[in-house]
Amino acid sequence: MKRLLFEQKIIGNNLTWISIAFVGVLTLLAFLCGGLLNLSCIGFEVMAPFFAAIAVGECGRTRADANFDIIASQGRSLFSWVLLRFTTVFLTVGIFTFIGMVIVLFIRNEMPLGEMVLLYIAPAFLLSTLCTLCGFCFAQEHLATMICGIIWIVTMLTGSLLRYTGPGYVYLFIRYAGDPNGVWLINKVILSGLSLVLWAVIYLLCGKRVALNRR
Repeated sequence: MKRLLFEQKIIGNNLTWISIAFVGVLTLLAFLCGGLLNLSCIGFEVMAPFFAAIAVGECGRTRADANFDIIASQGRSLFSWVLLRFTTVFLTVGIFTFIGMVIVLFIRNEMPLGEMVLLYIAPAFLLSTLCTLCGFCFAQEHLATMICGIIWIVTMLTGSLLRYTGPGYVYLFIRYAGDPNGVWLINKVILSGLSLVLWAVIYLLCGKRVALNRR
């Protein structure tokens, strides 16, 4: 917990204020949106995961951090540092997203709170993990966010692929797209599994980087 608080201090208060603003936007939309828009679905399966990825890409920087080489060569564990920074940002965004879920539930009562959490966790975890992987591989600032943004946009534009059964198992926003084949729970499990695979790749890359720096 002390290390999480220390990372939070390094990241600064901007993430907190931006997260508060995001909750404010969700609250405003909850009051102003009509009944034709399912805010619980689009807000927490589409908007919130993208916000989490942006936060990880911009606030949870690793390779773009000026101290990256020092940490990689002298730190106890490069992977622990990467995971800790990711966890700090992801948890911060997750806490405020959960507050937003409670507010939307209270105002609109569109779906159960647990269902909103399930809709959010898998795509947010996958996009944020992908942002962490890109942030570790590339030293350019904002590049990781740009890559995840392109993937987000392409996914939004390819919803027509769900007319076939296969793409539905890995489509990021399956409930938002209508889930024509009724596979959204399996989809969330698969997306979470892909995220863990990406973390295994990050772990291996961290090990190779440490070995290279200590030669």
